Amino acid sequence: MGDTPRFIAVTIDCVDLEGMVAFWSEMIGIEAEVHEPFGFIQRQGQVSIWLQRVPEERRGKNRLHLDLVVEDLPALEERVRELGGGVDGMHEWQGFRWRTCSDPEGNVFDVMQAQTAE
Repeated sequence: MGDTPRFIAVTIDCVDLEGMVAFWSEMIGIEAEVHEPFGFIQRQGQVSIWLQRVPEERRGKNRLHLDLVVEDLPALEERVRELGGGVDGMHEWQGFRWRTCSDPEGNVFDVMQAQTAE
């Protein structure tokens, strides 16, 4: 590995650690471990999501966001709402369709409809 960094996780700052762990764990279907002030959602061989409790709420627009892909975008939109998140604009570009969503603390992420072979 030397001096080349290796990507291991995306960390999301949050005020309500337990609520955010519940949202993201359910959203991506991976059980979480909580070791205050962190929550770890990880599966061997996949990118991990780490949640870190911080004292201040998010302000302004995300400068970085997650991109997810699903087979059934409408079902995911319903799930996001049920878990306390938000569903916003639909976007299209060169045949790709995605929905901008947010977690309960307003962190934005995009969910793309999986492409089907034609």
